[in-house]
Formats: sequence, structure tokens, C-alpha cells
Amino acid sequence: MSIPPANRTDEQLRNIIQNHRDKGVTDAPLYLDALRELDERKGKGLSFDKSFAIIKSAAAERRFISYKDLADESGARWTQVHYSVGSHLWSLVEYAHRKGWPMLSAIVVNKENLDTGTMQPETLKGFVAAARELGHLVTDEQAFLREQQEKVFEWAQIS
Repeated sequence: MSIPPANRTDEQLRNIIQNHRDKGVTDAPLYLDALRELDERKGKGLSFDKSFAIIKSAAAERRFISYKDLADESGARWTQVHYSVGSHLWSLVEYAHRKGWPMLSAIVVNKENLDTGTMQPETLKGFVAAARELGHLVTDEQAFLREQQEKVFEWAQIS
């Protein structure tokens, strides 16, 4: 009988994740569960379930959400999660990708861009790097971002 991810050490979870990546079986339930569990432990107050719910709620209203709002609505202190929010969103994006969902972080932007959904150049660079790592072909970065934002809005309506 397999040990549940919640009962494994961080090192064991990292090994499960890496072994699945090495074997190319990143859609396996154990991989997804290990990815989720490790992020929950490292999220400093950010959690998969809360972030999914917050992003889905914003997307259902066809609105963008700021990084700080994501932290606040999660009940996490911004000062505590400021540096870990990027890795948290990467884990969410990878998890969502393995589930066949769009890049959920597409609608998480800086506070000054809530009206437009524009990403700062460095943020867009990271978003596109994540997309390429997941196998997306990106030729026009702005067009890809807008496409993913629309897909997140649509996903929230039908899921």
C-alpha cells in the first residue's frame, strides 16, 4: 500500500516529483498529489484550494486579480508570501496544465494593471517562460497572454 503524500517528508515528495518528471509521467495522480502537497507546505499561507477558488471567482466575473489580493483573500500576509507567490503560481499553472486547464496565473497581475490585465515586462517574461516549459508555442507574447486570459475566463464559466 502506498504512503499518502501528506505522510511523506519534503525530500520524499521532491523525489516523487523528480522521478515522475524524469519518466515523463507528470499526469499521474501521485505526481499531482505530491506537487500539491509540497506547495501547500511551502506556500507560507497560500494554498492550492484557496488560490483556485479565488482565481475562479475572479475569472467568473471576468476580472483580473492582483498578487496582493490573492494573498489577502487567502488569509496570508503579503509580507510573508511576497517572495513565494511566484513559485506558488508556477505550481498552480503546472497543476492546472496537467488537468487540461488554462494557465490560471494569466489573470493575476500587478495592482496598477487590474483594469487592463497587462503584465509588467518581467512578469510577462516569467509567464511566457512557464508556458514554454509546459510546451506552449509562443510567438507573440501579448497575444498569447490575452488568449490565455480569455481561456481562464471561459474555464471559470464552464468548470
